[in-house]
Amino acid sequence: MKRFLLVAVLLAAVAIFAAEKYVWFDEKTPYLGSDAAGKYGGRIVVATLSGPRTMNYTVAKETSSTDVIALFMGYGGTLVELDNYARLHPAIAKRCEVELTDEGKMIVTFWLREGIRWSDGHPFTADDFVFTVNDVYCNPNIPSSTQDVIKDSQGRLPRAEKIDDYTVRVIYEEPFRLAVRYIGGLYIWPKHIAEQWVKDGTFREKWTVEAINNKELVGLGPFIPVEYVPDQYIRAVRNPYYWKKDAKGNQLPYLDEFVFKILPDLNAIKLAFENGEIDIYGVTAQFYPEIKAKAKKKNWVVGTGGPTYGTTFITFNWNHDDPVKRSWFRNEYFRKAVAYAMDKEAMIDTLLAGLGVAQWGPVSVLSPFYNDDALRKYPYDLDYARMMLQLGGFSWDKDGNLIDAQGNKVEFILSTNAGNTVREGMCNIIRDELAKLGIKVTFVPLDFNLLVNKMLNTTDWEAVVIGLTGSDEPQGGRNVWAQKGTLHFWNFHPDAAPGKQIKPEIYEAPDWELEIDRIFAENVKVLDQKKVYEMFSRFQELVSEHLPLIYTVQQLYLYAHKADLNIIEPTAFGGMLWTLPWIYWKK
Repeated sequence: MKRFLLVAVLLAAVAIFAAEKYVWFDEKTPYLGSDAAGKYGGRIVVATLSGPRTMNYTVAKETSSTDVIALFMGYGGTLVELDNYARLHPAIAKRCEVELTDEGKMIVTFWLREGIRWSDGHPFTADDFVFTVNDVYCNPNIPSSTQDVIKDSQGRLPRAEKIDDYTVRVIYEEPFRLAVRYIGGLYIWPKHIAEQWVKDGTFREKWTVEAINNKELVGLGPFIPVEYVPDQYIRAVRNPYYWKKDAKGNQLPYLDEFVFKILPDLNAIKLAFENGEIDIYGVTAQFYPEIKAKAKKKNWVVGTGGPTYGTTFITFNWNHDDPVKRSWFRNEYFRKAVAYAMDKEAMIDTLLAGLGVAQWGPVSVLSPFYNDDALRKYPYDLDYARMMLQLGGFSWDKDGNLIDAQGNKVEFILSTNAGNTVREGMCNIIRDELAKLGIKVTFVPLDFNLLVNKMLNTTDWEAVVIGLTGSDEPQGGRNVWAQKGTLHFWNFHPDAAPGKQIKPEIYEAPDWELEIDRIFAENVKVLDQKKVYEMFSRFQELVSEHLPLIYTVQQLYLYAHKADLNIIEPTAFGGMLWTLPWIYWKK
């Protein structure tokens, strides 16, 4: 039902776009939290496996950083925001109009709420938003993943104009179907602080993690990080100028503090929840039956939902320095053999306690763009895996070792983030199954931030099991799937690799990668949602056929929290914290 409703909403949006001007929302449309009724006080403690790597959103690529950044830049700190079902609502913008001009341009006009202040008390105006769009996210000298997703089909970035102190408009040279959601959802930077960084060319060097303890962070979100003790915790306090108010006119947030407690692994997180050291818990499937059984006695709320939007996969470094390993990883039959050797049922049964589903493609089954018929699937079958290897030019020596056409034994290092016991378990299963094919896999878990740095800035990695958060909207993954995307990590383009580590002479892009690049470039100008669905169906077909990422399994959405905490309707999209500014302790 949910998927149907999302499709219906999208189709309605297309019909409306056919008009010359559309009022997306106006002053009568309530913002999220405007009907809240809670009480002040207390703090919430949430677990994380790693400390942040940066507080600069244009640099951040890992959730250990972006989850903390969201506290002071998200949760209503944007012009628009999404609820727990990906429905769009006004936030700092109180009115929004979209216009298609006779010249074929799209103009989005936002009217901003007056009287909003940054967390340091400085007034927020249209200048901050225009600066954010033009001088930060659309600045070629400050490349970021955000640029990947807000470009039009020709690679052009939008530009923002100030109409007056509280009215701005954003202009696209052609229709851009996600303009309101993406431009209105940008994290906004304080011009009075960050403008100088742009002028002196130091923007990307600012707001490191040291900015937390230096009390330098300024935002429009509900909490401001003020203390970071590595390997222990990050503490944030309520923003005294947060703009949202509840139904009685009381300023939000209700909580005094938000704390990320850094714990070494999933076992430690479970123990911390049981001991009352953390207040909410994204339960792993392995522990779900035990947590559920204790819920009544412990006064917990424990629940489950459907498959999540995230993905987990194994991928290989196509640009490895060793030409021999590079040739294996680029060999499509090799990747298909790995896919056929993937025992997903064993992963679901042993790692997820049956609370998971097999994944076959890059789009979540919850997305209105998911097309099961477009996906090629690879059921566990080692005979098929051996056949794929033979088709790929591989054979076996007298001792049963897999060798390539030149007689090189096939062996590689597989990594994942240490402490994530589910991913570690996946690596062990993959290693054991590939051993049956004569492939030697050495499993080396690594610290999460170290692993991400290796993938993004070096060629010093061979294979990883890792995940992406995902969304209902596939276009949000353009930074992953575009040929020059800043997260196209398995086959970075030499011009786009964050560490400039890819040698142009070894780089190759197959035709199907270029077709995916075109799909992500061109779908944004298509306002016929049926055609967009067809384009993303082709995308799913190409990915599942050629397997740049080989998908594993995904746990169902599981959650647990203390019953005294007012958590409202957690979903796979919104999680437990989508109402963070108006979460409160009942007692």
